[in-house]
Amino acid sequence: MTAPAPRNRATTVVEYLQRGIRERKFKVGQALPSERELAGHIGVSRASLREGISLLVSKGVLTRRHGIGTYVSAAKDQRMAEIWTDMVDRHPLIQADLIEFREMLESRAAELAAQRGTKADKERLVQLGQEVDAAYRGSDRHQQVKADVALHQAIAEATHNPVFSYLIDSLLKVLHEHVQLSIAGLSPQSDTSTRLRAQHREIVAAIVDGDSPRAAAASARHIEFVRIHLNALDHVSPRKKR
Repeated sequence: MTAPAPRNRATTVVEYLQRGIRERKFKVGQALPSERELAGHIGVSRASLREGISLLVSKGVLTRRHGIGTYVSAAKDQRMAEIWTDMVDRHPLIQADLIEFREMLESRAAELAAQRGTKADKERLVQLGQEVDAAYRGSDRHQQVKADVALHQAIAEATHNPVFSYLIDSLLKVLHEHVQLSIAGLSPQSDTSTRLRAQHREIVAAIVDGDSPRAAAASARHIEFVRIHLNALDHVSPRKKR
């Protein structure tokens, strides 16, 4: 059998995995085989395999669980990802729009977490905040993304409103996997990294103190900082001015 052309290898991975899902070879809630095993079965490099998997993650078909593995997403998660992906495809300025929506959503989540978070929630946030701080003191992009996303998801979960948790989880997935916004890969000595660590500490501290206005304001400042400094959106005017 002739090996697929390089430009088609990611597509070959996508087709192989989608066929396996349809045939129930790969099932919801079950981890995919190792990269080495899959790459060998498909006949592609591990780099091509990762590219194909990333395409399916961006479409919500697969879900990465950092440090655990890659899983077939539940149908409801795939439908939500399709909604986000459709918006990305239809609206060229969606990157700025998603950040605008994220500011509203996460500010309110931080406010509610400060009001409703239990002792266990707050202890978890302190631990995750320390992990974010440690990640940004290093330069491992994967670890930065993993820690950052875990903290924001934990804040959403501390609202004890499953809608916040679900929306923030799906939104962060599309931001990191599809639109490819970069909040990581920063030099640990950079001013940006230092300010990010301080912002996350302030959000966690406000929630732990039960100070909901301060938590909301700290979250809003953080998302605005991400919008301008990490996603180069300072040149994008609000929608009414476009």
